[in-house]
Amino acid sequence: MKERSRTPVTKKIARERIEILFEQALLAFSAHPERSNRYVDIARRIAMRQRIRIDREFRRQYCHHCYSFLVPGKNMRVRVHRSNVVVTCHSCNKKTRYRVVRPHVQST
Repeated sequence: MKERSRTPVTKKIARERIEILFEQALLAFSAHPERSNRYVDIARRIAMRQRIRIDREFRRQYCHHCYSFLVPGKNMRVRVHRSNVVVTCHSCNKKTRYRVVRPHVQST
């Protein structure tokens, strides 16, 4: 089997495609939520195949348990509890916590 190309050019193209897929998932969510879940699945497969990380802004837009695309107020709940953001997916009822760190301000 031929080895997959992992040059910087192909990784850049993969990042662009992942970004486009998340934009399309956001646009398609209102009419076809299952289609937006499929876009997330395709974006994850591209990232795994090219061995790149999905950017933080996109990683937080899908559930890491059921891989469904998340839209606040529609299929997810967002709460703040003790300097953590708690995201609850309504598809699988799993909770994901993100740490919120305040920037350190130096007094002058």
